[in-house]
Amino acid sequence: MKIQNKIAIIFTVLSASIILALSVFVYIFGSESIAASFFHRLEVRSDIIGHAVLEENESRKPIYYDIKERHLGDLPFEKHRILLSLNDAGVKKKLPLPQVFYDELARTKEARYFEKDTTYVGRYITSGKRKVIMISSAVDLYGLAEMDNLKNLLVTGFFISLVFVFTFGKLFSTQIFKPIQRIVRNVKGINARNLHQRLIVDDSGDDIQDLARTFNDMLDRLEVTFEIQNNFVSNASHEFKTPLTVISGEAEIGLSTPGLSDNARQSFENIYRESEKLEHLTSSMLSLAQTGFDGKKEEWGALRVDELILSVKEAADKIIPDNKVSINFENLPEEEQKLVINGNKVLLKAAFSNIVLNSCKYSDNRPVQVSISHDKTYVIVEVADQGIGIPDREIGQIFVPFFRASNTERYKGYGIGLPLAHNIIRMHQGKAEVWSKVGEGTRFKTYLPFCYKGL
Repeated sequence: MKIQNKIAIIFTVLSASIILALSVFVYIFGSESIAASFFHRLEVRSDIIGHAVLEENESRKPIYYDIKERHLGDLPFEKHRILLSLNDAGVKKKLPLPQVFYDELARTKEARYFEKDTTYVGRYITSGKRKVIMISSAVDLYGLAEMDNLKNLLVTGFFISLVFVFTFGKLFSTQIFKPIQRIVRNVKGINARNLHQRLIVDDSGDDIQDLARTFNDMLDRLEVTFEIQNNFVSNASHEFKTPLTVISGEAEIGLSTPGLSDNARQSFENIYRESEKLEHLTSSMLSLAQTGFDGKKEEWGALRVDELILSVKEAADKIIPDNKVSINFENLPEEEQKLVINGNKVLLKAAFSNIVLNSCKYSDNRPVQVSISHDKTYVIVEVADQGIGIPDREIGQIFVPFFRASNTERYKGYGIGLPLAHNIIRMHQGKAEVWSKVGEGTRFKTYLPFCYKGL
């Protein structure tokens, strides 16, 4: 998950927690406020009814009831019960009140209780020497409706606020990460062929400016290092080619000399053969150097993989005339565009030539099959041989420069061919997979992204 999305989610979760806590507080506070108000209203009515009961003057009793009806009105399901004492078991039996209610009523002369939407209040009412115990009950239908409305309002507001919070969080994180995304886009556009490019450094005085400046400093160091390496390999390879050409030419002249002894002929053949191998190694190094670190030495372009593999077969025929390399075209894609990749022909030819020649060498020139197929993203080139194989514990090191497997002692080599091929494939945004079993053979499977994206 991208950091931008993580920030938006974390911001939403934190905001949601705060909003939820505030909503719970509002609901509890509102519930307690409505309940306290209703308790008070019921207690006032209970007082009026109690004083009406205690009124000795019968002509004045209707005044209490009139005041209650005219100014206070009745509450829903309002009931009043009169106890002469707390030992009145008959009345107590009809009420669903716990003993703690009566204990509190006896101790403080008043008590409150709520059970199943019904509110109960108990009070001692005194008038002169007379007293009664009033237990009144009612249902706060309006308060319950208000609490339901408040709950629905808070729940709806909570989810609506989540939408707004997440939206604003995304906008906020997008705004914050916009400079970083610009840096990422610029960095993705920089590779070994255009190391001269630099990131734009805004004079913002923040961490983003420091990050861009740090990247530019790193690119300065990389460019210098790559230029030194490129110049060294290029110059060294060119310097090697001249004497190698002379040695090879002299060996050919020596071989054409009439009356040459067998020992001398064998020496000239060895010199010629080894000079050819060394020239091939030098050409591979030169090919890698010719990728160019300034984008000017070798241009990349569209090329067909099937034509590339045919040119690799031609090169193998020149180096190993009696090779048994065959190409399988049965799984070619129907759309020719899926054979077209963007790459450097010289480098890719060197990469596949190294893989194919290795398969020929380490299989003692037994059959090697090259097949071309595809999936939704890649052109797949598979090279399968029937050679000596690679030990399981060493297969992870075959792309390490100058590494050679423990079972290759009787074969000449430098340990540079496969690492070179692997690097070239990675430079072309591809990947390589290897399966091998000792004594049975090895399969190299390379994936190169084709240019065709479909409809």
